[in-house]
Amino acid sequence: MTRYLFVGPSLPDAALLAGDDIVLRPPVAAGDLPRLAAGPGDVVGIADGYFHQIRAVRHKEILDLLDAGVTVLGAASMGALRAAELDAFGMGGVGRIYRAFRRGELTADDEVTLLHGPADEGYPAGSEPLVNIRATLDLCIQEGVLDAATAAGLVTALARRPYRLRSYPDALHLASQAKVPDPTLERLREVFATRAVNRKREDALRLVGVLRRLGTARSGAAEPRPDRAPTVYVHRWRLGARSIETADGPVAEMSVLRTCQLFASDYPAFYRDLVLDALARECTETCGRRTATDPFDAALAHARHRNVIPDLGTLEPEDLDFLDPWLTPAEQTTHSARDRLGAFLVRSFQVAPGIPPDGQALDRLRSQPVASEAARIVIAAAQVNEQARLVRDAFDIHALSADRIRSYLAGRWGAEPQDLETHALDRGIASLDVLVAAARPYYLLAKYNPDLVDLRVEPQGHQASTATGTLRDDRQPRTEH
Repeated sequence: MTRYLFVGPSLPDAALLAGDDIVLRPPVAAGDLPRLAAGPGDVVGIADGYFHQIRAVRHKEILDLLDAGVTVLGAASMGALRAAELDAFGMGGVGRIYRAFRRGELTADDEVTLLHGPADEGYPAGSEPLVNIRATLDLCIQEGVLDAATAAGLVTALARRPYRLRSYPDALHLASQAKVPDPTLERLREVFATRAVNRKREDALRLVGVLRRLGTARSGAAEPRPDRAPTVYVHRWRLGARSIETADGPVAEMSVLRTCQLFASDYPAFYRDLVLDALARECTETCGRRTATDPFDAALAHARHRNVIPDLGTLEPEDLDFLDPWLTPAEQTTHSARDRLGAFLVRSFQVAPGIPPDGQALDRLRSQPVASEAARIVIAAAQVNEQARLVRDAFDIHALSADRIRSYLAGRWGAEPQDLETHALDRGIASLDVLVAAARPYYLLAKYNPDLVDLRVEPQGHQASTATGTLRDDRQPRTEH
């Protein structure tokens, strides 16, 4: 079991207090949780998190960990907020701040927000969280320094101010403006200077204590929740968190995949095998039967079991009209019914609504030499684009002509312009918009250095183990020079 703690200004000395068996991370931000690769039985504690200059951790990221059998706990700051929002779904909350949000006593996110300095300086505070000032004013009420009405007025006045302008000197100034007597101001100053309550630190320490106890009291791994298809967004975050290490640093796996999809001449055959194997395997696992050993035949059989396609033995001419949007005009007139059905299965395949089999493709590509070759192209393309920016400040890959990109790819793939989308589908790219977006970072490199982007998934001279029967693709890709 691995225990993680995302913490920052709530407990700047966490390294001295947490011990060696808790893995410390800086304040959490969007995308950090998928990168942990946490699994069943692991525990993730969240105290602090970014939200302003950096995107805040998403609820779906936490839910994804919970689904994987990871225990997720929150306290003190961002963790308390997310726990109050997600405790009904299994996230645990720790401490008084969490409970106050859970009961509705606190409602504004900026109650726990503060301005702070960098980590290497110990996150020095530039403001005071309102939740701490509230707690200190409650202490003043208990000790008879202030009455409840005056304290409530100060809290209201502070709440109207931006979080970065909240501080104990600011509270004293507001008290003076409210005509609080001088002796009371002196007592307030003494409490603020010597006995101010740090509720966020208290709760962060409680979270550390819980993480320690879990390390000694728990045995075995938590059970993952029943499998359910991820949303499109969770699917993207999971893939976006994966990278390949190179001598020049990490390269995002999705960039490697896009490079293979765009430039590997044999990618359509690779992708076709991937899809047909997946359908054949699904037939064995879910239908409880597999009458064909050939993956192509098994995929067709599975589609018939699910009533996705008609039985070839009872076809009427109009029975295959539904295939036309998935086929080129030439394919509609020259390909057999079997070939057309096969093309439809490959081009329409998704592992869940809106989710292409990108993860499955990456799982196969990762161990192939082409992965490192594609990573090299990703790095080279980034260098070319950076050079273009140095030459022309206004250069932006997003301003590149979509028509030119489509024309280039049609030429490279040997596709008629009107058939480009079906060629993209053969490479696992869902639409022309996705295709153009995927190609933008590589257009300059590929256009002017075409030989640098020549790729093959299978090494030259190696015959791909395609078992697709008569599912053919007579279109030969070519390189534009």
